Amino acid sequence: MSTAVDQESGFPAPSEHEKINKTIHKYQEIIKNFPHRADLREIKFGLADLYVGRNEPGDYECAGNIYEEILKESGDAYLRARARVGKAELLTPGIKKEAILYALELCEKARKDLGHDLSDFFAAKTYIIEADLRLVRDKKDDHKTCMKLHEKLIKERRAHWYFRARALLGKAELILYHFPRKVPQAITLCERSFHLLKDRKGDYFREKVRIIQAELLMRRGRIKDFKAAQKLLSDVIKEPHAYHDLIGRAKLDLAEISKNPKAIKLYKEVLQMEGLDPYLTDKARLIAKKLKEKEKSKKKKR
Repeated sequence: MSTAVDQESGFPAPSEHEKINKTIHKYQEIIKNFPHRADLREIKFGLADLYVGRNEPGDYECAGNIYEEILKESGDAYLRARARVGKAELLTPGIKKEAILYALELCEKARKDLGHDLSDFFAAKTYIIEADLRLVRDKKDDHKTCMKLHEKLIKERRAHWYFRARALLGKAELILYHFPRKVPQAITLCERSFHLLKDRKGDYFREKVRIIQAELLMRRGRIKDFKAAQKLLSDVIKEPHAYHDLIGRAKLDLAEISKNPKAIKLYKEVLQMEGLDPYLTDKARLIAKKLKEKEKSKKKKR
């Protein structure tokens, strides 16, 4: 039974909702009508991964319940390891720092059963999830370990292309925050990452790589860099997807390199968005205030 996140090269992109929904319905029907199939838990695991890929309200909860069921009932070490990877992935978005250690333990336990062969889809997945978790935790040596994990995936040509793309993005993001002298290298990493992800419309990391590349271009600061950054950020804003945090971040970045009144308009739009990370709304308020003060100062001089 082929799952949404199997070792195939063409597992559905989030934008392919019709394809994902049809496969979910097919799996649900099999589970309902053939409850005693020998491969039933494999089919359930495939369903859980499809829920994660679709990411509609309640999907993560459904996936989590299936992973828990597998961990409680299955004696298959490989399947249990994949379920642990799935649980760790579900914990990653918006994870609280106190839960990171548990998620890291899930990755470690999964890797013991999966092995370190990065040609295995799920073994490679443990590396990228661990890197994401360490980036959030930000303890001593976490960034160093994070960089090593990314480089391991980048160098291993047999690793699944999707996780190599995310590793290229992850390394570029680390450079953006911590290694200003390596900005040109990071821009190239983003270009390589987007090349791998370009056909996965609606994918979170496809959109994020454009934002990171734009921020790197803005950091380098050449005249042509700002034009290129504007194009990347505008593409993220125009692209139909549901990632409001990315849209908000793209609008704030674009406002920084835009002239008024466009800049103020963009900041106001971010302030009107709901459910954003507080740091984005705080940043929008701060910069909107500075822009208004700047406009008042110009009027007085006139």
